[in-house]
Amino acid sequence: MSLQTIIDNATYVEFDIREQSGSTLSRSGHYKTADRNVNVYSFKVGMHDGLKYSTSRSIIQDVYSTGSTTEANISLNNNSGMNYLTEYQGDLTTGQQAELTLNSTFGSEIYVDQTGITGNTSGYAFIFKKGDFIQPKGNTDTYRYPYQVTSDVAFNIADSNTTIPVHRPILSQSGVALTSGGIKVGNDVRWQVKITNLPKYTIAPHDRIVFTDDFELIEVIT
Repeated sequence: MSLQTIIDNATYVEFDIREQSGSTLSRSGHYKTADRNVNVYSFKVGMHDGLKYSTSRSIIQDVYSTGSTTEANISLNNNSGMNYLTEYQGDLTTGQQAELTLNSTFGSEIYVDQTGITGNTSGYAFIFKKGDFIQPKGNTDTYRYPYQVTSDVAFNIADSNTTIPVHRPILSQSGVALTSGGIKVGNDVRWQVKITNLPKYTIAPHDRIVFTDDFELIEVIT
């Protein structure tokens, strides 16, 4: 929870979802590249200097106990000032989002059934817009990897197998089958991360905690 407190008080959050790649240049001048095509999420989190040391020592202790070896489960929308970072852009209500059911996955695509959507859908155009965050629940409701939609997905109440293209191949998870269950959408998605850069801190005058650097986090792929 302490790392979540740092994120909730962030002055900025930097995203990095670029493909991990390598390159070689042969003696004949041929430049070759290869990528893992995983697009692991990395975050850099800037923290303000306003936390009081006298009332935040438990947070400090938790952060440094977590260190770089323990996973943390984080959200990017725990306060109203950050909700826009992962806010859903499609037309469905929260209740209607819960009525989407997952059929299967293949490659970089997720397939869902829209036919269970109820309520007023007048004027609906899209169930997802490009850039929306989604996270399958799977059969156990414990699936750990979020994705971002790469093309607008049209609303069609008659479509029982809608294709949702996403930014990376679907990752498998031991003990979880992605052939049933619902989907977490927008501000409900969460990441499993470890800290790759844990800054030192200084106690400054007037009871303030000053971190010497930014926090850097990386998504854990198991």
